[in-house]
Amino acid sequence: MAGPGRTGDVRRRRLDGWSPARPFMLARSGASGMQRHGVAMWSADIGSKLTALAQQQNVQMHMSMSGIDYFGSDIGGFRREMLDSDLNELYTQWFANGAWFEVPLRPHTENLCNCAATSPDSIGDVASNLGNLRRRYELTPYYYSLAHRAHLTGEPVVPPLVYHYQNDPAVREMGHQKLIGKDLLVGVVAGEDERSRNMYLPAGTWYDYATGEKLVSTGQWFNDRPLWVNGEFRLPTFARAGAIIPKMFVDDKTMNVLGKRTDASTRNELIARVYASPTASSFTLYEDDGSSTAYKSGSVRTTALSQSLSGSVATVTVAASSGTYTGAPASRSNVVELVADTQAGGVTLNGSALTQHASKAAFDAASSGWYNAGGGVVVAKSASTAVGTAKTFAFTIGQTPSALTFSCANGTTTAGQSVYAVGNVPQLGAWSVASAVKLSPTSYPTWTATISKLPPGASVEWKCVKRQEADFPNTADAWEPGGNTVFTAPASGSGGTTSGSF
Repeated sequence: MAGPGRTGDVRRRRLDGWSPARPFMLARSGASGMQRHGVAMWSADIGSKLTALAQQQNVQMHMSMSGIDYFGSDIGGFRREMLDSDLNELYTQWFANGAWFEVPLRPHTENLCNCAATSPDSIGDVASNLGNLRRRYELTPYYYSLAHRAHLTGEPVVPPLVYHYQNDPAVREMGHQKLIGKDLLVGVVAGEDERSRNMYLPAGTWYDYATGEKLVSTGQWFNDRPLWVNGEFRLPTFARAGAIIPKMFVDDKTMNVLGKRTDASTRNELIARVYASPTASSFTLYEDDGSSTAYKSGSVRTTALSQSLSGSVATVTVAASSGTYTGAPASRSNVVELVADTQAGGVTLNGSALTQHASKAAFDAASSGWYNAGGGVVVAKSASTAVGTAKTFAFTIGQTPSALTFSCANGTTTAGQSVYAVGNVPQLGAWSVASAVKLSPTSYPTWTATISKLPPGASVEWKCVKRQEADFPNTADAWEPGGNTVFTAPASGSGGTTSGSF
């Protein structure tokens, strides 16, 4: 609501030829059409219960189908006296769901006693809360572009699957999985002791957003998708082949989605995560000043992003931008994160070869170049280039990803216990026991598994651990004694066997 002097400020800006501040109101009652007036709705004094979290997500689906995209809740629930499960687990799940589906994302609880924590840095699994919040920030350009599309065409930001898959009978009554736009599919989680969940993927090729794993679906369920990845609780998320997801740079210096940083530096690069597909696809990035209504009179920049795959060459084009707005950068670096279930042997930019870097550190230190990041991801970037210039990246892919066989000897186990490999790279759980890789008792008590898509040329450290298969905490029953096993991942292909022992 406008406070004293606010109306005068807006009127003065209009007389000066400026656009008025963009309105935004949070309400707990409303009707269809309120989205036209900058109004978001929340579900009022909801109880702190997992059943309430599940109901919240079902209600959000109906709000979306009613044209209301901006809808959220009191993260963690408002009525703590209704709590009937572990509060930290409840909050962690609720924050993860809210980070994907809700606008605004708003932790809040009844706290007249000044004794109820609600900030995500003081309740729940803090690492998970931070990871989910950073993903929300990273995806701001994608969500913002979807918001522009909703404004222009009415296309929902967070639709149920049936919106885009109307001919798939399996999704017609499905409310526990949702889409973000049409390119990301996310599973709701709201239950005690949840460590995995089954996910339905409509027919087509999909990629696990967290790991890059490629899944080809005939319209089927994929069971036991892990919820703890690299030490963080994450909702299972998949990107369809051909998806183009614009992102922003986020690190521990990021303060807000408008690019303010604690060190006053500027990170305005255009980042696009692209999922290779032989079916050509495109996505339009919309940008404006983020605060005024000048977008209504055309102060908007659009940039067309497109991809295609022909044989072993994946092409990603960042077209010349069209339009501008106050504060728009005239030039910037362009970063493409290509997910292709393989490695690259070379990358060109507008026909000229880019320099390959051996590691992320070397890549980050350079103004341009590319590297194989592991996990089926290849990252390339240009130097700062005028936004009016088209940039075409061509990736020569098909190189066999780096892989090794991991072996743990003397792995004698008890009922319900298995042997896992855990290490310093994401493919080994980033030292998170909850995200470790389960081995198979190929010649019991020796356990083995081949793990692929390791970061090529990276120094890998790992250990064998014994862990419960179900309802496990983020701890091991037993660690391999002694120091870590250390090796250098091959540049591509198999590196043989690496061994540990209890």
